[in-house]
Amino acid sequence: MKQMHPALQALERHGIVSEADYLRIGEFPAKKIFAIYGDVYRAVLDLQRKQFADHASSAVTLDPFSFVASAALRGDLGCGAVPCRLKKLDLLARYAALYANEVTVPLSLEEQTSRLGVTSARSMIARAAMTLTRLRPLIEARVVTPVIMRSFHCPHTIKWAKEMVEVVHAVADLESQDLSSEFRVVYQRPERAPTGRSTAYITGPEEFIEHGELVALFDESPGWRAKSWKFDRDGMTELRGDKKLAFLRRIFNEIADDTTFYLAYGRRKNARYLTDLRGEAFLLEGSTQDDEVSATNKAVGELLNHTVPLLGDLSIETLLRIRREERDSFLKYRSALNRVLKDVAGRQKHVGKREVRDLYKQVIEPQLIGMRAEMHQERRRQIRRIVGGLGTLAATVSLGIFGGVVPLVIKGTVAAAGAMVGGRLLSKAAEAQCEHGAMLKEKNDFYFLLRLTQETEVH
Repeated sequence: MKQMHPALQALERHGIVSEADYLRIGEFPAKKIFAIYGDVYRAVLDLQRKQFADHASSAVTLDPFSFVASAALRGDLGCGAVPCRLKKLDLLARYAALYANEVTVPLSLEEQTSRLGVTSARSMIARAAMTLTRLRPLIEARVVTPVIMRSFHCPHTIKWAKEMVEVVHAVADLESQDLSSEFRVVYQRPERAPTGRSTAYITGPEEFIEHGELVALFDESPGWRAKSWKFDRDGMTELRGDKKLAFLRRIFNEIADDTTFYLAYGRRKNARYLTDLRGEAFLLEGSTQDDEVSATNKAVGELLNHTVPLLGDLSIETLLRIRREERDSFLKYRSALNRVLKDVAGRQKHVGKREVRDLYKQVIEPQLIGMRAEMHQERRRQIRRIVGGLGTLAATVSLGIFGGVVPLVIKGTVAAAGAMVGGRLLSKAAEAQCEHGAMLKEKNDFYFLLRLTQETEVH
């Protein structure tokens, strides 16, 4: 029996067992919030430290099936609404189940210090609990590994790590200034804002901001608001200069935090950076050879976005079960998919949705259709064989051949004999079907995907 992950154990000790339970965190008193926060933080960090010591590698070749999930992909950057976060986590979960050896998922938890207020602690532990409970089946299957955004370095590498962090953040600050004209930041006074708090509405390129807009709540300090500002009737005014830049730097420095954690921690695990937001990769692309943020990652994401709707009714538990049952087929499917995507990515740096649709229609869909047709034909062939066999049996019985062997006075003997022969025919047909299925599985790289679509049709 597999041991439960320590972070899930910590949540359960505090009564957070299911997804519905994390919604109650907003009602917990401060003392309980800090207790949950501390227990989960320590549980994740202690195991993370041990796993890193056991598995950290300095190999230059990255594992094509191991990833570090970006902030946007795990729902920690961009829209923070619960439905949006759950949608992101579900996509990440299906990606992991359908493709990955391991996906490292950083939690939005910081080291617990005296500066950590109850509001921040409550928000962060609620987000972490949502991530842990939503991804629980994958965590228990050891496909997803939750971590704290901390890396572990010996005295020889700690200096490099610090310098790398400084350089990446300096580049992020410069980029936020250079690209500031592409963004717009509007401030709204707290007394007019829907939440009753000071609010900034940020709009800009979708490659940096999910949906092209972001709402930031903050507590403004005395004197932060200039007396010369003019507000409209909704209490709004557009920010410029340093005030505007401060909000943009927050966005770019969150990307820098993710980038530096990946470089310091993820690469040591031979993992690749996985994102569905192009802007998250720009700092990494500038500091690496683009191997870890290759178009392959983007293409796989687009492909799964195209394929996953077909499998939307399947639970993660079902996906993992079929993955276990069809392990060899899963490995073949994944390797074949990776080869095709690498070939596409090698021809062009950025792979778009159109190329992925073409890839699906040209390479994968024909194989699925072909396998379905072959299986259908095999079923029809076996049905004809059974019907033909039963017809021969009926003719034999009508001619009374059984009568010469078994006395006809024993009622039901012929029926029993017929049932026995019919049973053998069915058994032979079933064996033939199994043999045919095994051959089909052996010769087709996408049999695993067919199994999943068949399961969807059953449901």
